[in-house]
Amino acid sequence: MTTPTGHAVIPLHRNRNFRLLWTGSAGAFLGLFALETAMPLLILGTWSSPALTSVFAAVQTTTTVLCGAPAGWLLDRYDRRKLLVLAETARAVALATLALALWLGQLTIAHVITIAVVLGSMQTVGTARMLLVRASVPDEQLTAAVTGEEVRNNAAELAGPPLGGVLFALSPVLPLLAATTLFTVSAGLTWLVRLPARTQPPAASGEVLKGLTAALRERAMRAAILVLMLINSVAWIAQLVTIVLLQQHGVAPWLVGLVVAGFAVGALAGTMLVAPLQRRLGPGALLLVVGLAQVPTLAGLALSLGPWWAALMCLCFGLGLPQVRVLLDVLVIRQIPDERRGQALSGVFTLLSLSLPIGMIGAGMLMNYSTPRTTLLTLASVLLLGVACATFSRSVRTARWPGKQ
Repeated sequence: MTTPTGHAVIPLHRNRNFRLLWTGSAGAFLGLFALETAMPLLILGTWSSPALTSVFAAVQTTTTVLCGAPAGWLLDRYDRRKLLVLAETARAVALATLALALWLGQLTIAHVITIAVVLGSMQTVGTARMLLVRASVPDEQLTAAVTGEEVRNNAAELAGPPLGGVLFALSPVLPLLAATTLFTVSAGLTWLVRLPARTQPPAASGEVLKGLTAALRERAMRAAILVLMLINSVAWIAQLVTIVLLQQHGVAPWLVGLVVAGFAVGALAGTMLVAPLQRRLGPGALLLVVGLAQVPTLAGLALSLGPWWAALMCLCFGLGLPQVRVLLDVLVIRQIPDERRGQALSGVFTLLSLSLPIGMIGAGMLMNYSTPRTTLLTLASVLLLGVACATFSRSVRTARWPGKQ
């Protein structure tokens, strides 16, 4: 395979920088998803306070939102490789101190909240790995590289939570030590990455939000971001509502967990559909198709035909999720100049982070005054409305894959 300029393209599996980033990221994501189970269990086991688990999650999310724009500015101004090494090292050190405090019996609430702040803030800097991948592979391989990352993420999402639970059952300190080790390995592998120096001038001071505002000025990108935000938020909210719906019908907790795992199983299986769908549809049309396809699955969940039917609907919903990240890359990220890409990427993820708690609060209030079934149908209606609005953007409908304009 050669580039349009005639240069040979190195296959991804032989690309040293890509392999280092992919392997390190696989460990880091596995550690993060393991912590999603281990941290609530640790807090509940130590203080027996469900409220404190909510506080931990809220602090982590709030920190991510607040640090999004400044982190984007840093990513555009300084060495992204070193920033990612710093982020992974900070997470490893923070979790090591938590493991030590737990082992010594000196764990405090303030310490746990500090960990939430570190994890939340470093998550924003962690987006550097997406930018490093773009610098590691030629444009012709970007879509394949992003698809490979999606396989990794979905595998980690599927394996991480049960791994965290199993390690915690053996000893509460084990998931913390495992995550510490995985973040340390990720930092070391990232340090070994060697990339050419960036040629674009760094972002100027005082322009923290310029990358995002430039993206939002484009009608096509506004429409794409709207649909992507809706799909992302609806996916997480649907999991919560499905759990509530199944519990109200007396489904056993172990079976509830199995049903909800259908989202991750579907997403992992959906990675095999990425290439075939891309050959048949442009990115804009694919975005609209994915959004529309989620609507009947939400309505299907609302039918309440039993846990196995719910598992099937969750799996069908998950099939379209791998397309979302690829479409975010093509329709939004690649449209931003590299010198503004860190700000734009952090800004988009900040919007995604904001949409999730807002949607969760709205869904919670709706379930409080109605039923989970009504909430699912409302989610389907909102998603359908968002996709319908995006169809009016000719730029979205006629968008083409890079290299096919």
